[in-house]
Amino acid sequence: MSTLSLDSMIKQSWANGLPDPDILAVFLEEAEELTNRNKYLHLFLKDTSNTTALQALQRDLHTIKGGARMVTASGIADLAHEMESVYTDFVSNRRPATKKVLELLVASHDWLADAVFILQQHVNPPTPTLLIEALEQFGRNPDSLKTIPKESLQAQREAILIAKENQDSQYLAKDISEMPSMLRDTHEEDQSASSNEMIRISGGLIEHMINLSGESAINRARIDMGISSLTNSIEEMGTTVQRLADQLRRMEIELEAQILSQIDEELIDNEDFDPLEMDQYSSLNQLSKSLTESASDLVDINHTLLEKTRDSESLLLQLSRTQTELQDGLMNSRMVPFTRLTPRLERIVRQTANELNKSVELSIINADDEMDRTILERITSPLEHMLRNAVDHGIETTSTRLKSGKERSGRITLEVHREGSEIVIQLTDDGRGIDVEAVRSKAISQGLIDADDNSLSDLDIMQYIFNAGLSTSQQVTQISGRGVGMDVVISEVRQLGGSVSVVSELGKGSSFTMRLPLTVAVSDALVVRAADRYYAIPLVQIERVVRVNPEKLYDYYQSNDATLNFEDTEYRVRYLNEILSGNKLNELVVNTNTSLPLIIIKNRTGQNIALQVDQIAGSRIEVVVKPLGQQLSNIPGVSAATIMGDGSVMLILDLIALMRNAQLAKNITKAADAQRGRIESKSTILVVDDSVTVRKVTSRFLERQGFNVAVAKDGIDAIKILQDMTPDMILLDIEMPRMDGFEVATQVRHNNRLKQIPIIMITSRTGEKHRERALEIGVNDYMGKPFQEKELLDKMQKLLGEGVSLTNEG
Repeated sequence: MSTLSLDSMIKQSWANGLPDPDILAVFLEEAEELTNRNKYLHLFLKDTSNTTALQALQRDLHTIKGGARMVTASGIADLAHEMESVYTDFVSNRRPATKKVLELLVASHDWLADAVFILQQHVNPPTPTLLIEALEQFGRNPDSLKTIPKESLQAQREAILIAKENQDSQYLAKDISEMPSMLRDTHEEDQSASSNEMIRISGGLIEHMINLSGESAINRARIDMGISSLTNSIEEMGTTVQRLADQLRRMEIELEAQILSQIDEELIDNEDFDPLEMDQYSSLNQLSKSLTESASDLVDINHTLLEKTRDSESLLLQLSRTQTELQDGLMNSRMVPFTRLTPRLERIVRQTANELNKSVELSIINADDEMDRTILERITSPLEHMLRNAVDHGIETTSTRLKSGKERSGRITLEVHREGSEIVIQLTDDGRGIDVEAVRSKAISQGLIDADDNSLSDLDIMQYIFNAGLSTSQQVTQISGRGVGMDVVISEVRQLGGSVSVVSELGKGSSFTMRLPLTVAVSDALVVRAADRYYAIPLVQIERVVRVNPEKLYDYYQSNDATLNFEDTEYRVRYLNEILSGNKLNELVVNTNTSLPLIIIKNRTGQNIALQVDQIAGSRIEVVVKPLGQQLSNIPGVSAATIMGDGSVMLILDLIALMRNAQLAKNITKAADAQRGRIESKSTILVVDDSVTVRKVTSRFLERQGFNVAVAKDGIDAIKILQDMTPDMILLDIEMPRMDGFEVATQVRHNNRLKQIPIIMITSRTGEKHRERALEIGVNDYMGKPFQEKELLDKMQKLLGEGVSLTNEG
């Protein structure tokens, strides 16, 4: 074999023609990684009962087998299939992991690694007949395995290396007369290659650079906010300095007038005496002039500082543009079109269909859409398993389809599209569908569900096909039958933070929906407010923002109608604060707003949905997306977070998922409220006072008495708190900034939800006129400051009733 050229070796090894080079390249990249993943093999060799290592080895071999069959490397596929059978026996404890079989498996893994190397030279490795027979012998009778076959690919490796050397040496034996033309051609090729030079960079390095770029953007935003605050302070200082200069100028004029008026008229009439020669006048005048000069210097310094900050703002603006271009460039380096997988997926369907004697057509919709390279690589194996299952389990044979009145060829449709911050891949076939009863029986036999459990719907039972080892196939083939494929799918998708679901109708087909997060580092977002919290919503999820009459929204929520008619269109509307915290829109929000913002959500399902928020707090901003981590990644409706310029963390919402889980969140909130009502019997007191000392002393005193205490620093703050909670009592001050106590009490007494809350007004205004006005508004009691603790407790006990236990510790 070593005397042959490399070309002749390639031709002899691929009897049925060379495979698609793109598919072969993808398979080799994947296979090299899987065959070199020795950590699971080492874990298994150390502990043969390690189920995690066994299942990982089983999935890897399942993936290698499928890829090898796709590139017609039958030797690799056959060996991987038999190795997978042995590992399956280990998982189910049907065969013991003897020393001999461990040696056989290690030899088989070594053969696979050598086979992948040979395949990289485009030479198809031969079938390892001895290893396959030994594995089959162990499967039939474990005790009959006595010797380990010495089957190696070292001879083929050496032959390939010698053939490559011989092929390379041929270029040195060219006639010298051809050298000038060869050099010229080589130079031209080098020039064209240099203009389109490509380099390979590891995905981890790109990810690290994107993270660094994101951190840089966050730091720039914080500096930008600091410079903006500094500019405002300097402008305020400039106004103050200008006011100081004007005051000094007026003081100088006034000073001169007063001194002149005090000078004796006789001295003024004396032409030899100058008033400026008076010591008092001279010193005051000099001091006034000095102050005026100092004020003028301050004005100049202020102008200089203002110019410097303006220059810094201009530089930050240029830095922002550069940062955006850098971020876009890094992100684009990770985006690849889905069409890269198209040849591979088409080949899988074609090859599997030929082996099963079926006629199947694959249609891929929106294949030009781009997605993250990492996600595309990681979903390749799950998509292959799903397509194999669709051809094997889903599509019927030609004769069966014709008898059922279907077209001769089965159809599989793979659609890729984007919904909000998710990539949605939908795989649909027009085959036989899923036999729900067969899945139920298999799940019962494996102990996954109880035989007498009738609470599960057919849709719920279908999801059990993703469990490891659950297969309704009657026989095990190299294509399917062990229940490993769908386990690979759900495992990989969950690691990406996505989800997979299936719907099916018996006799008409099945539809698998895979939802994956769109992992971008930067996103354009809109900042909104719900109650007292702020959230970011990606602009890609928003169709438009409209303003709606608050009374119309309030009536809609009260009526519990399914949809709200707006602009001749029916919308299903939800209130963001109700979804997140369970608090409904109340009359205070309605009375204090002329209109409320409604976000129309982009949705491809055809349903018109909208989300109401309390305020659009910011226009389009660019946020750096930070993952939530494993602890918080499963929260529905929250896709990521971002760090704002002031260092605070803001959650990024996924509106599609949020609306999809809105009803579930509503039910959970109701249950939590009911449970909380059973557990908590403490009364909640709202303390409203502009004095920090009074708030702190009063809240600590009430907490010692066993109350839950909420505090508000003024009337506006109190109104915001009352939008989200209903306290059992309000302790209210009168004189406060922005909104005084009389206005707060009036708002409370005119609100249907709050008007029954007892109010005790505690104030330093003890005059009869203030007391009468408070009682006219509807305040229950009136106390002066400083109050006596026992007197306050008595009044609270009287108003709250005998149901609240009060103890006096003071």
